[in-house]
Amino acid sequence: MRLKKRTIVTLSAIAVLIVAVIIISISRNGENYNFYTITKGDVFQEVSESGTVKKGDIIPLSFKSVGQIDKIYVKAGDTVSRGAVLAKLDSAQLYIQLQQAKANLALAQAELGKLMAGASAEEIQVAETTVDNAKTTLRNEEQDLDNAIVSADNNLKEAYEDAFDTLNDSYLKAYNSLTTVTSIQSEYFSDTYQYSLEVKARKKSIEDAQKEMRTYLDEAKLNFTESNIDSALVNFEKNLTDIRDDLAEVRIIIESESYRKTVSSTDKTSLDTQRGYINTAYTNIIGDQQSIASVKIANKTNIDIAAASVAAAKDALKAAEDNLALTVANPRAEDINLYRAKVESAQASADILENQIYEATIRSPVDGVVSSVDKLAGETIPAAIPVISVLPSEEFEIEVDIYEEDIVKIEENDLVKIELVAFPGETFEGRVIFIEPTEKLIDGVVYYEVSVSFSSAPEGLKQGMTADITIITETKENVLAVSRDAIQKNGDKTMVEIMDNGKLKEKEIQIGLEGDNDLVEIVGGLSEGEEVLIQ
Repeated sequence: MRLKKRTIVTLSAIAVLIVAVIIISISRNGENYNFYTITKGDVFQEVSESGTVKKGDIIPLSFKSVGQIDKIYVKAGDTVSRGAVLAKLDSAQLYIQLQQAKANLALAQAELGKLMAGASAEEIQVAETTVDNAKTTLRNEEQDLDNAIVSADNNLKEAYEDAFDTLNDSYLKAYNSLTTVTSIQSEYFSDTYQYSLEVKARKKSIEDAQKEMRTYLDEAKLNFTESNIDSALVNFEKNLTDIRDDLAEVRIIIESESYRKTVSSTDKTSLDTQRGYINTAYTNIIGDQQSIASVKIANKTNIDIAAASVAAAKDALKAAEDNLALTVANPRAEDINLYRAKVESAQASADILENQIYEATIRSPVDGVVSSVDKLAGETIPAAIPVISVLPSEEFEIEVDIYEEDIVKIEENDLVKIELVAFPGETFEGRVIFIEPTEKLIDGVVYYEVSVSFSSAPEGLKQGMTADITIITETKENVLAVSRDAIQKNGDKTMVEIMDNGKLKEKEIQIGLEGDNDLVEIVGGLSEGEEVLIQ
């Protein structure tokens, strides 16, 4: 049967609570108020379950995150003690991140200290100067943005004007090509033979292309817009391609056996020249299209950069103004809480990284012998894949099923208090040595199997004996604590009531570890010796 998890305090802390409440209740009995005096004590959070003693088995050890194995310190057959380092992941990047996190923590702590101390005249002057400088920077960035927009307009206008010149030149080359083909057709292909009909058709194709180009060019001249120039460029690209193909076909025909000696070299040269002009015109059209596209991209990039600089300057000015307002103002409770929260957040980030660095090392959970080493240094290993296996020296261990709500609070190497039915009145110590990653269903409820080793197993221990275990999942030692009965929730705020000049008054506090057996850690808002009302 699953037992309820519980949070307990040390016997001395419980005694302090009872005595404090009784003494203060008696001294104020006439007012019917019970008060608790804030003192320091130890708060434990625990998970309790019943398990079964079984023979010790090989323990597969793995990393909790993916990474590259940096070093393996043991080989199969080595004797190891509990806590011995067996293997490590490459943690260089984590150490860099931890250094940054500690710097952020130091900064947050310094900012809180500065807030509490208040600003000096020099600091106020610096803050005012920062605002003035931020305003100047913003004006400069806004001017740069205006300049970028003007420059973009000019550059794009110039690109389209160049494209328009190219359109004019290309049209002229198309017109000259038509003139040349018309002359050759009139001179050599005026009959009704097949080649003559083909040349005539090619001339007609060039003529149609030239007319269509003229239409687009006239529209661009009449209404000089980017859209009309773009349309003309697309049209010219198509028609110049057609004209190029038509000229190539005519050139093939005049080199046929029937016309090779008939068509003069002058006309052939003229045709080749026009073909070259058309190829050049086509290349220029493509080049102008690419140039316009490049200018647009460059313009957008330059304007976006300038706009981003303006936005950043506005943010900097807003930050400078906010900082000035904060500098000249007395610290508010909300500001103090905010900066304390920043410190806590920075501390949490550093703690997380320190934990990741800790978990990047495989340590032996027990005294024992390395039974196998399954991976090599340099390998990239996924999480939860066995790297090293250890056979415990102790003959016995405890197997216990932990409810899914509680398993997230338990970590390997957590301290365990063990009571055995066969050894009444005795308490033994152990450690969590393995948490099975795969769930198991018991009566439709999800559990996870946890293995616990004895620090020193008693003589006479037998397989199958029942063990009641208490896993200590978190401990806060010598911290300020308050009775849970004194705490009230007001939205997202945690409040207590204190006596102020003979009247009850609410006071906001910040809490840490919440125990299930009355005590809650205090991290801010109350000091040792203060008295709070117990509801």
